[in-house]
Amino acid sequence: MLQSPFMWNGHAPRIILLLTSGVIPVLVFFSKRRRTQNASNDFPTVGCSFGPSRCFSNFYVGASRFLVDAPGVLKEGYEKYGNRPFKVATMLRWTVVLTDPQHMVEIANAAEEDLSFREAMKDIMGVDDALKINVGSPDHDLLAELLKSHIARNTTKICAEVQDELLTSLETVLGNESDDWTSIPALSTVNRIMVQTWQRFFVGYPLCRSSEWSSLVAKIHKDVAISSVIRRLVPSWTFPFFARMTSNLEADIDRATILLGTAVEACTGEVDEYATPNEQKFDFLARLVRRSTSEDSLLRNLTTRLLGFTIAVSSTLTHALYHLATNPEYAQVLRDEVDPIVQHDGWNIQSVAKMSKIDSFLKESARINGVSSLGFFRQATRDLSLSDGTFLPKGCTIAVSLPPFHRDSTAYEAPDEFRPFRFSDNPEHSINAITPQWLFFGYGKHAW
Repeated sequence: MLQSPFMWNGHAPRIILLLTSGVIPVLVFFSKRRRTQNASNDFPTVGCSFGPSRCFSNFYVGASRFLVDAPGVLKEGYEKYGNRPFKVATMLRWTVVLTDPQHMVEIANAAEEDLSFREAMKDIMGVDDALKINVGSPDHDLLAELLKSHIARNTTKICAEVQDELLTSLETVLGNESDDWTSIPALSTVNRIMVQTWQRFFVGYPLCRSSEWSSLVAKIHKDVAISSVIRRLVPSWTFPFFARMTSNLEADIDRATILLGTAVEACTGEVDEYATPNEQKFDFLARLVRRSTSEDSLLRNLTTRLLGFTIAVSSTLTHALYHLATNPEYAQVLRDEVDPIVQHDGWNIQSVAKMSKIDSFLKESARINGVSSLGFFRQATRDLSLSDGTFLPKGCTIAVSLPPFHRDSTAYEAPDEFRPFRFSDNPEHSINAITPQWLFFGYGKHAW
């Protein structure tokens, strides 16, 4: 049985105390000017019940509604304005929402110096600030660069290591087989499994199996998300106070840095006792250490870059598990596909590529649920106009509403219906195919 988790479980009392104390609302009121300065009255407002678009009550009424029902607000805007841009309040700022396919293509292919993906993500996620990552460092883009090249050159080896760690993490997290039904919190359980599995790739064995390391990674992920929201709710000069009140982020990063130091020593010294069970070293971390140019606080820089990059979500897999729990008849269909393939080819990247029903099930679940209702976040670094004359003022944040693309009736039959094997007979519609109607991995130069 799957239970829906409350993501901020351990922090809820402190956050509720802060929010209800009246301190944050007062500070928010005085920091309102910063938000409205970046808003543009050239775009109609959606999701706010009353008042002009610059009214204090209007912004927070709209932001509260968007927080509770973002898909409903975006649907209202799309039904009212079609492919015309509109803006919504997202608690952190006004965001200009685009739904026109041509706008999406232009944004996806725009130059970074015009519409900045990095600045938008930095502002929205707050990861760089929360982890104190120096975006001006020559090493800032190193992790992403090495990640792409290392995966491309070592796919077979990585697949074997991830499979080995996945089986271990499943046994660790779920325990031994039992005939009895057990209730588990779905998202937190999947997160624990994914953290251990992918830390095998990032930091290697044995650190990936350290319960302390895995707990720190999961806790830091949660604290960064909380800090990012708090940072947007209060003036910058008060943020350190509220950050200390809501988390132990600094202390946790310090401890993670100490733990990573052991793995770094093993990489640089090639200590045999830190080899993986099949005698393979954690090559990715070794390459990262060798390529890093930072001399000051090397370990902390490595730790924060790794943590910043791995702040990801397991919601896609969790949604798929919910679909499977709701429709248990599909489980046997999926098993019937997997078993003969594995018996014949074993577990490898080639055999996984043959599992078209698994691929379709995951894609359809992601299409219906998505990770977010908004994507393609960009921040205009200068005044500019799109090809149809739509004007985007400098500093404004823009995003694309994803549901109109993923639930387009011209592209999908019965788009609001969950059909798990919708794509299984067409390899051109695999989950990793990037098309204008499938934007889960992005589109254009920033596609995954």
